[in-house]
Amino acid sequence: MNFIGCGLFALSFFVMVAQTKGGLHERLMQSLSWLHDWAPYSYLMLLIILVAGVVSIVTMFSRGEEPEDPTAESRRQIVIQVAAEPED
Repeated sequence: MNFIGCGLFALSFFVMVAQTKGGLHERLMQSLSWLHDWAPYSYLMLLIILVAGVVSIVTMFSRGEEPEDPTAESRRQIVIQVAAEPED
């Protein structure tokens, strides 16, 4: 969902920059020509951005092992100690 928000935020600036109806199309064509002119580097940059997005989504939704409550062990020790004491 964050990616949609970032994309809309960037798109809003993209639209604000376009002064005329042809401005948005012209900027898109300039971006695509830059992408093709710097082909190996721009494709590598796009690949890094896409991989970073996929990795962040996978890590966000993957469930790791939840750590045990650190006070649980001390509670068990107290119960064991109380139970081990001899009764009078």
